[in-house]
This record gives sequence, structure tokens and C-alpha cells, in this order.
Amino acid sequence: MGSVTGKRIPGLGPLLLASLLGLAGCYTVPETGRSSFTLLPESQVVSMGLSSFEQIKAEEPLITSGPRYEMIQRVGNRVADAVGDDLPAADWEFIYIDRDEVNAFALPGGKVAVYDGLFEAVENEDQLAFVLGHEVAHVTARHANQRLSQAMVVAGVGSGLGYAIDDLDPAERQIILAAYGVGATVGVALPYSRMHESEADVIGQIYMARAGYDPREAPQVWENMAEVGGAQPPEFLSTHPSYDNRTERLEENVPRAERQAP
Repeated sequence: MGSVTGKRIPGLGPLLLASLLGLAGCYTVPETGRSSFTLLPESQVVSMGLSSFEQIKAEEPLITSGPRYEMIQRVGNRVADAVGDDLPAADWEFIYIDRDEVNAFALPGGKVAVYDGLFEAVENEDQLAFVLGHEVAHVTARHANQRLSQAMVVAGVGSGLGYAIDDLDPAERQIILAAYGVGATVGVALPYSRMHESEADVIGQIYMARAGYDPREAPQVWENMAEVGGAQPPEFLSTHPSYDNRTERLEENVPRAERQAP
């Protein structure tokens, strides 16, 4: 009996893509009003985030007391309270990881981690409020679901392309698929990631102001990061906007954020 392995099935690539798009849903991002595209149920993404967070807590060295830990809890809870109806069901949790890394991250479900090295760039509670607001904004905006959904679509299109050029010379086929990979990364994935980071900056600045912190401190965080973080790659090759662009955008957004102050 014959096998279909290695043979092109007409229409299968487009069918896979159509199946993915058939699962699509829309979500309006709080504070910006942007309509976002998602393929996965948010409950599934949250479950993945909670599972990852529990693993991180089990494996990473955690700091659970002291002035900085207490500040993270105090500021984090105030910022989370400022979210209000943007994500009412989140179970917010803030952990402090004992690693010399200038970073913080968030996972779906309201889980946020701060590395000890972040305090090289954060000088006061207002600046910490911006960083935590930025991470909280990734959660309320459902950026994780959007990125997973985008990756699924890119993979689906790639599969369709692979089927469409299956009869070409292997070397030519490899060149086309490699070009698609580069184009998808530089032209789609990286700009999408930078857009999420910029959006989280703006929303985070609003949250910090709503929580009673000074939004004028937000631009200073990226100036500090530029000093301690070292050189960045060219923006078009980076997942994050340049420090200068982020600083400028936050300075422009200060009046809007200040109107959110209690």
C-alpha cells in the first residue's frame, strides 16, 4: 500500500490556514482601544501561564522578605488595584527573584516577577510602579495570546507555502522557505513584538498614575536602562523599541497619564 508521506496534497496548506483563522476571535485592548487578534481561548493561555509560573517559583531562588520585597508587594498591589475592570478576574501575584538580571516579566493570569538586578535601573517607588505597570499591562492586553496566535498563523502560512512549492528543486525550495522565514521574522514578528512593548509602556504609565504614582518618572526608567543595559541591536532587528523612542513616547504620554491620577 502506498503512502502520502512526502507527497503534496492539493489545497492542504490553505485548508490548514483557513482552519486556524476559523478559530480567530477579537479582543479590545484596555486603555488603547486596539482590536487584537487571538486564536486560543484565553483560559487555555492563562492555564499555561499559571503552570509556567509555578515551575519558575519551584526552580528560581526567591527573596521573600526585606525592604525591596516589601516595596514590590506594596507597589505591585497598588498598581494591580488600579487595573480595575480591565482584568477583574486576575489573581495578581508578585515575586522577587534573586538574580542579577536587569529585567522583569509577566505571565497570563496576573503573575509578575522582578529580578534583583532591576534595581540597578529603578531608583524609587514611582519608577518601580512604571515597570510593574508595564508588566501588568502585558497581562491585561493579552499580549501572550496575541503572540501565540501570530506564531500559529505564520506557521500555517509557512506550511501552505511549503505545500505550494513542493514540486520545485530542493535547493530553490530551501531558498524560498528561508526567505519566508527571514521576512516573517523581520517584517511581522519583530514589529509585532515592538508594538506590544510600546503599548505596554503607555498602558503601564496610565496604571501607575491611576495608582497614585508620578507618571513623569516613567521616561526616566528607559534613560536609566540605556545607561546600565548596554548597546541595543538596530531597532528593526529587535523585539523591543529603542530606549530613545520609548523615552520620547512616554514623555508625550505624560499629560494623558496625569489625567488618570486619583
